[in-house]
Amino acid sequence: MMDVIRDAWPWLIPAFLLGVLCGWLIRRPERAKAEFASISGLSPEELARGTAILGFKVRLNDLRAVEGIGPKIERLLNKDGIRTWAGLAEAKPSRLKRILDAAGRDYRMHVPKTWPKQAILLSEARWDEFKKLTDRLKGGR
Repeated sequence: MMDVIRDAWPWLIPAFLLGVLCGWLIRRPERAKAEFASISGLSPEELARGTAILGFKVRLNDLRAVEGIGPKIERLLNKDGIRTWAGLAEAKPSRLKRILDAAGRDYRMHVPKTWPKQAILLSEARWDEFKKLTDRLKGGR
């Protein structure tokens, strides 16, 4: 019996450390999401208010909330490092246009000049102003 304990002892510390690491990795996305939401200043209640005003489910940093951005363009922007409303707000329209042009013929028709402004309004929870702007943009089609 003592041989088993003596032989197993060197494996206990690495097994314990591996367990701690796995637990940390499992909980990390939840913690990161909560920390990011608090940094952004938008509470779940504020997002729910935006949902009520805008008429669609507002998710934190969902680039598809911006008029003119769909799933494919969102993927293009993500590839280029733009993953948040703040990131989109800081991007110059010329950079956004280069991303679209590089993606090919199907994306060149999009005009991203209002995307940074829309992203600012979203990141600051200025839902009424965002709705007015996007209603005007939709009306211009």
